[in-house]
Amino acid sequence: MQITKYVKSEGVSLAYRISGDAGPTLLHVPGAISNLALEEIDPNGLRYFERMSRFCRAVRFDKRATGLSDRSAAPPTLTQQVPDVEAVRQAAGAEQLALNGLSQGAAVSILYALKFPERVSHLILVDGVCCDARDPYLPMSDENTLEDWPRFFGLMQDDFEAFTLEFASICFPGAPAAMHEAIAEYLKATAAPSAFEALWRGIVAIDLRPVLKAIACPTLVLHARGDRHHPVAHGRYLAEHIPGARYLELDTDFHVPSVDPAISDQIATAIEEFLTGSIRHTAERRFATLLFTDIVASTAQQRERGDRAWRAILEAHEATTRRLVEQFGGRVVEVEGDGLMAEFPAAGESLRAARAIVTAARDQGIRIRAGLHAGEVYEAGGRRFGICISIAARVAAQAGADEVFATELVQGLVEGSDLAFTPRGEFDLKGVGLRRLVQLA
Repeated sequence: MQITKYVKSEGVSLAYRISGDAGPTLLHVPGAISNLALEEIDPNGLRYFERMSRFCRAVRFDKRATGLSDRSAAPPTLTQQVPDVEAVRQAAGAEQLALNGLSQGAAVSILYALKFPERVSHLILVDGVCCDARDPYLPMSDENTLEDWPRFFGLMQDDFEAFTLEFASICFPGAPAAMHEAIAEYLKATAAPSAFEALWRGIVAIDLRPVLKAIACPTLVLHARGDRHHPVAHGRYLAEHIPGARYLELDTDFHVPSVDPAISDQIATAIEEFLTGSIRHTAERRFATLLFTDIVASTAQQRERGDRAWRAILEAHEATTRRLVEQFGGRVVEVEGDGLMAEFPAAGESLRAARAIVTAARDQGIRIRAGLHAGEVYEAGGRRFGICISIAARVAAQAGADEVFATELVQGLVEGSDLAFTPRGEFDLKGVGLRRLVQLA
């Protein structure tokens, strides 16, 4: 558990926590509300911040009138939050920092970066909002506004419980009802109805579009494609109008995408690469055996059989291959052209799968080759990386029709099993160097 510290900003006590002790300082500017204590309970959020702290000093704070900060203070407007960010920066002892603004926090981060450009090294905007409009490409109007504000504020005042449930369903539409109920309780425990209303009124009529061109620091924009609260058009608009901004659209409908376990790794690695120029700490590495298959002389076969018949053959081959990969405990992770890559946790099962796939392909009237290697892999941006992947692909390229080649490392992993191999000698694998390969009998 992280230690909660406090700093005064204009006489108001702000709670903050620091994770990590090396690398750039990354200050997370929350959305309308946050709660440092309750966020420690959520395993997805906790894991996300733990991963971030591997490559940076991750600083989090609760806005005044929310969470562990002074709950008796008057909720601040967006511009009033800029001095609070500055107070936390000073308390963290950072001359310069990267700002990671979520939702309304993205607007605050933009305002801070414009007021203190010399103190911001990087700007990261997650599901941010640039104006009070559903569609930021159109002028703001009563018809083009983020919310039905009179109804929204009326619900906060008259039935806060109903508001929290509705808000949870808007921010996490694909989540189960139990999660909506838990989020509603989190909201009620984090800020009073009056604070919610005051904080949300800060977004009404805001329009940062005219000032985006003045942002001078490197900027990364991340936005959930299915966000119902702040539509994805906001992320696209920010990326298009901030000079040199990078943009990554996330395949989720969570308004707080970092708590979606399906993409939290993608977000962490994107931020690490943006801040440090490499992916070294956030990627979760695991040991796996990689299998590559490829159809031999596919172009000639396609020409001989015709496009329609060849397409039917390919579809049947892919379906059979997927079934066999899954049968032996693996997973197909990439299909490109006539080739396929699969990942297995166990080397023995990957070899048995390769043999079964070769046999099934031959029965379907096609000849394939297969290659295997084992090593550490990691994921970033929805793709797998690791030198072992390149080696496995090069090994497959050395095999002939109906042959399964593997490195000696794979052979050693199954020593003592019923699998037999034939030495095939030393091969100079392109970009990898010399490797001794064996053929599965």
